[in-house]
Amino acid sequence: MKNKHPKKSITIGGLKLQIEENPKKAENKQKKFFISILNRLVSIQERTDKVFTEYGINLIMYEDLYFQTIEDLVYECYGDKMAEVIFWYVNGTKIDSEEEQYIEDKENGKRYKAKTPLQVYNVCKKLKLFKD
Repeated sequence: MKNKHPKKSITIGGLKLQIEENPKKAENKQKKFFISILNRLVSIQERTDKVFTEYGINLIMYEDLYFQTIEDLVYECYGDKMAEVIFWYVNGTKIDSEEEQYIEDKENGKRYKAKTPLQVYNVCKKLKLFKD
């Protein structure tokens, strides 16, 4: 996740000012964006699965190039570690809702609950998995 705080230059009454976005606000925007993307990816996966299970229509061949493009963009935007977590989560949401989902810290073996997109975001932030 890029931690950019772009400065905007404006001129008011002949004075040139530079305005920088509040880092907390920028982080909150990134958080909302990540959660929104994760929810949409899950919805796409669920819709594909529903069409197959309810109607017997396999859309995978049709959707394959779209998914490859999405995967490439996710890897580019978030990096390898985060992309793996994102796709693990998207494919893992089919798991029985009673079963717990965890992200494990490979350094100390500690497991963190990651059942919701917000939990995934918070755990990945805590483990510093986001791309700088």
